Amino acid sequence: MLRVFICGAHSVGKTTLVNEVGKQLNLHVEAEVARKVITDLNLRREDFDPKTNPSKFEELQERILEAQCKVEEKHSRSGTPYIADRGIDPLVYSLMYLGENSMKRLLSLPSSQECISRYRTSLVFVVRPFPECLQTDSIRLVPKMEDLLNFTNLMEEVLQGNRIPYTVIDVLDLKKRVDIIQEKIMECGSLRVVARTDGDSLNRDD
Repeated sequence: MLRVFICGAHSVGKTTLVNEVGKQLNLHVEAEVARKVITDLNLRREDFDPKTNPSKFEELQERILEAQCKVEEKHSRSGTPYIADRGIDPLVYSLMYLGENSMKRLLSLPSSQECISRYRTSLVFVVRPFPECLQTDSIRLVPKMEDLLNFTNLMEEVLQGNRIPYTVIDVLDLKKRVDIIQEKIMECGSLRVVARTDGDSLNRDD
């Protein structure tokens, strides 16, 4: 079954990329779980600032992990191929803002271990940040290029430490980003991509 996870710091263009790949390859798009969790909990950005409220920040990462696990389980049961906005990111946020002990605690959760096992047999991509993508919203922490680069480096360390294969997307152009993902899918034989025009379908090998 085809599972694609687009990971990386916020403000790197993941959502745009996920939606474009989903449209071009006729894949179900799983929107970012973190934003929904934050909205459902009615949290403001200052409520989970890791500097002033570290316990709430860690609790939020745990809730996001649990929510992601449930979504992924649903797709596994139904056999639906999909592309998801984010993956192992909550562990990286805990490591970056709260330290290794916080990440290890989250890593010990059954939901984390289940997700990691799933990611090892999925296609995982890490999108590197570019200054052109930086933007602020009312929900996420204000991005700084230095922080985004640090997050990305930590992301790769966590993936490597958990033996999760991944591909780095280090170009800004959207078409080139989509091409990288499509080529990897073809390489793995997860989809038999056929010549298409708008409205054509892609043959899936589940």
